[in-house]
Amino acid sequence: MKECDTIKNKSYIPPAYIQIRDILVEKINTGELKSDNQLPSERELSETYKISRMTARNALTQLVDSGYAYRLKGKGTFVRFPKIERDFVRLSGFSQMLKSKGIKPSNKIVKSGIVVADKKIASLLETTMGTKVYEIVRIRYGNDIALALEYSYLPVNLFDNLLQYDFENDSLYKVIEENYNYKLKYSKQWIKIITLNKEESKLLNVKENTPAFLLESISYDMDEKVVESTLSLNIGDKTAFYTELWPSNI
Repeated sequence: MKECDTIKNKSYIPPAYIQIRDILVEKINTGELKSDNQLPSERELSETYKISRMTARNALTQLVDSGYAYRLKGKGTFVRFPKIERDFVRLSGFSQMLKSKGIKPSNKIVKSGIVVADKKIASLLETTMGTKVYEIVRIRYGNDIALALEYSYLPVNLFDNLLQYDFENDSLYKVIEENYNYKLKYSKQWIKIITLNKEESKLLNVKENTPAFLLESISYDMDEKVVESTLSLNIGDKTAFYTELWPSNI
């Protein structure tokens, strides 16, 4: 029996170790294999897929090199879901950011409606307490794995009938720019380290008190007007942040 003869033939057939790597990556992306789960050994892979031990070893090495796994000496190879790198260089929505990295984005609406701005929300939107604002709460997924819990707030007086849109499938930034003609100019952002409470952890399918990054952002249009603010809870071991620093002209 040829190696990986259970894998569907195509016009181009990648090397067997790449096919095995891709099978394992799929299991990680779908949640069948979770972070810190031990991966099958070389022997187990060899027996399951009718491949040589060398091919199995190369498949696991590929998995480690691509950031999906790590090795512990004397114990084996374990799953590590790659960190999603969010940069502070370009102003873009979460879905657009994932797509640019070849990751499939998806969303689940937890709740949406109109609320009265408390002190925190009023401060973020640069408005007064008691102002009516839209609240849209979504779980953000990459390759069907929960990455962040996101609270978005927008002034009701700027966006007539905003909740008519399906924000499980529609990009909020795209709707703001294309349907309401508010061209986004820049965003202010802050990062804090927190731990997820019981409700947040349940929504994101992680343990209570899991470390997370709280990303607060305020987005401005071309007239320097606040049009949207977001509080995004990003799972710590699945997120990294990137920025660029340039020499001062002073």
